[in-house]
Amino acid sequence: MVNGIQFKVCGLTRARDAQAAAEAGADYLGFIFYPKSPRGIRLERYRDILPRLPEVPKVAVTVAPDLYSLAQLEGLGFDKFQIHFPIGIVEEVEGWSKLVGKERLWLAPKMAPGVAFDPLLLQHASGILWDAFKQDQDTYGGTGTKSDWGSFADNRKRYPEAKWILAGGISPENAAEALVETGADVLDFNSSLEIEPGLKDLERISQVRVSLSEAAMGNS
Repeated sequence: MVNGIQFKVCGLTRARDAQAAAEAGADYLGFIFYPKSPRGIRLERYRDILPRLPEVPKVAVTVAPDLYSLAQLEGLGFDKFQIHFPIGIVEEVEGWSKLVGKERLWLAPKMAPGVAFDPLLLQHASGILWDAFKQDQDTYGGTGTKSDWGSFADNRKRYPEAKWILAGGISPENAAEALVETGADVLDFNSSLEIEPGLKDLERISQVRVSLSEAAMGNS
């Protein structure tokens, strides 16, 4: 946390990057278990680096998993489970919540512009991650595209009982603007901190702390 703002560094595949995120003040470390993501990490690789990861809450990120796959992740001791999924599925959401628990579940529905957020999701999850929409059916997050900040702000005010995480093209350069426009208090950084997909730029990670500190000073 930096001056009251929490943030997650997502798409991690190396212990050194995770350590740099922790040193910058990251509240969460995100690991993507989605084979179609260029930032994906295999279970075997995660188990290999786990002993070298810092003591910061870890988030397993996946896309519409079956219960067997989710149970495998649940067995690795993750603190949170961030699940991306196409809207319209109900039984699956209920199953994920029962398996990992509402308090550990963050839902990231893939919502096209103009589609209303379904508040029934809040019965099953403690957090909602708001990401950019891409028409490609296999693309879920990590695009570097700005999400719908206006809708995020509206829903965050309407449903304050949930933890709202703003994702989608968040960078050290636009973090201050995002905070002002949306009222967000949790930001998700991913592709903006990369040298290439899955490999973070340590200097860019350190810039997050500087950016959030300067944003807080500007709002004081």
